[in-house]
Amino acid sequence: MWLVTLVAAFSTIIAWALCRAVRQFRYYESIEPDRSRNVRPLPRIALIVPVRNEAANVVGCLKGLLGQDYPPNLLELIVVDDGSTDGTANIVQRLAHDTRRIRSIKAGDLPVGWMGKPHACWRGATAVDAEWLCFIDADTRANEALMRSAIRFAYGRRLDMLSLEPFQELTGFLDRLVFPLGFLAIAATQDLRRVNRPDTAAATANGQFILVRATSYFSVGGHSAVRGAICEDSALACRVKDGGMALAVVGAESLIRTRMYANVAALWEGLSKNATQMYGGEGRTLAIAAAGFTIGWGSLLLPIFSSIAVATEQTPVRIATLVLAALGSCAAYATQIALAHRFRIPFWYGLLFPLSCSVGALIAANAVINRGRGRVIWKGRVYAGRREGRRVLGHQFGPTRHIVSTGNGRPSAAISPTPRSEPVSSPGMPS
Repeated sequence: MWLVTLVAAFSTIIAWALCRAVRQFRYYESIEPDRSRNVRPLPRIALIVPVRNEAANVVGCLKGLLGQDYPPNLLELIVVDDGSTDGTANIVQRLAHDTRRIRSIKAGDLPVGWMGKPHACWRGATAVDAEWLCFIDADTRANEALMRSAIRFAYGRRLDMLSLEPFQELTGFLDRLVFPLGFLAIAATQDLRRVNRPDTAAATANGQFILVRATSYFSVGGHSAVRGAICEDSALACRVKDGGMALAVVGAESLIRTRMYANVAALWEGLSKNATQMYGGEGRTLAIAAAGFTIGWGSLLLPIFSSIAVATEQTPVRIATLVLAALGSCAAYATQIALAHRFRIPFWYGLLFPLSCSVGALIAANAVINRGRGRVIWKGRVYAGRREGRRVLGHQFGPTRHIVSTGNGRPSAAISPTPRSEPVSSPGMPS
């Protein structure tokens, strides 16, 4: 009887998760390259690239941005070095000298209470004069039509903030195991369709590409208002939604690509940094990880146990249990194989579903342990990770300094209220 109960619960969960994931991906919109010339007069855009120890990535990123099909006089490219120790700053300076189109600045010492990336982004934002600000991570590679397509989409939707999901290049064994499962877990546990709707409080963003109107950015405090947030991208999206402004998160797989983590250590550290924020807090992260671990191994073991039960005694109940277990298992593996195809990796990674769930559970556990210890580790820095108050699909921040524009356009500080938007994760991984 216990086997019948387990198989019934397993199959029910599989059916629910797949139905929910399919519904979420149905609302996932992607934009294609746009090279038309019938756009309204193009605005001036400042491309801000925060870098910290990105020697292996920064040249490819900047060359893609320099090669944009966009009037060069309307694109300002600024690189903010956040205390790199691997020669990144020297590489950027050499490229700036050769092209004369890159401005490089130092982020300076990290102030108390700031995370590194928000500080670097804020330094870049306050050093430029443009109608739109575009924050781009150094591990991305841009198609030449990226900026023209993005600004056309933003104008067409009358957006204040647009975040794009790059195509994730998975080249290592571990990232091929973990990323497809992570995307499935996000799609099955979050209501992604609410993010792009103006009548909901749900908000998220992918910090690898954020295009935002400068006036909107400064009116909500910009990165200064989310200075201590681990996932500063979603926190900024909350500020925009709280301000009554329009936000959209869409796919751009043919416009921008990324390889987020170059090795196992970086992947382990990066996903451990973001996991509890992506899934809604420590308790929810552990629950999702435990459910995934159980489903992963259940998809392998339950058909085996059911087969043994049928071989021992062929009763209608045991045969029905075997059929149900086999159907649930096939659905789980078929979904993982389909995701492997989506990520353009070998199909047999989908057959490693139980192993994927095990690794994902370990990363989640490490993230929760680190948060419990009150620390977050990222790129050689150890941050004091305060335990932010959360609710399901909700987010709370403590009081922050809200930057507002004065009469002369310069930022000045004022205390801002606690945001109430609900950040949710999108089908892309936060940086």
